[in-house]
Amino acid sequence: MEKKNILQSHMINRLYLERDILRLVRIRRNPFLVSLFCSFQREHHVYIAMEFAAGGNLESRLKNGALPPSDTLFYAACIVLGIKFLHEYRIVHRDLKPANIVLDSDGYAKIADFGLCKAGIGYRDEMTYPCGTECYWAPEMFAERNYRRSVDWWALGIIIYKMAVGYVSIKPSLIIPLGSTMLSIYFILLKRLKL
Repeated sequence: MEKKNILQSHMINRLYLERDILRLVRIRRNPFLVSLFCSFQREHHVYIAMEFAAGGNLESRLKNGALPPSDTLFYAACIVLGIKFLHEYRIVHRDLKPANIVLDSDGYAKIADFGLCKAGIGYRDEMTYPCGTECYWAPEMFAERNYRRSVDWWALGIIIYKMAVGYVSIKPSLIIPLGSTMLSIYFILLKRLKL
């Protein structure tokens, strides 16, 4: 990454957080998250070297449609353990999606891309800025309400649905009427998912 772009876009804190998360994963040896090999900088660039994902990502695996139930269950379990680790260290991913789940050479799923993570978030702590990929957003993000780390679990549910069915039908144009309750938002999403 070019230093001038990082400084101009005020992304330096995000970059440090991503590096620190990758380092934590390496130190704690968590097998369900991508870890750091090294990071360094030169005069004009910053480098972060992460472990190689020989199996590509889950998004590419889903190009041919739904996965067998055993694969869906296995990948979901890997992602659950990755989310659990992040939350135990008070980190919320906020951008879980198949493109950010990579597969290692043994076929294990690992969470990657910690660029939108938020650190220091406990069980009841709230965040205000919705970010990530809209079709994986939790209802409270669509409703522009404060949200908690449970948004990672919602995104996992959408990922599991996509692995099992082969597609997600939530469109970024989904509009939540003002004043909707969480229950009505849930039913709107279920209707969109055709459940």
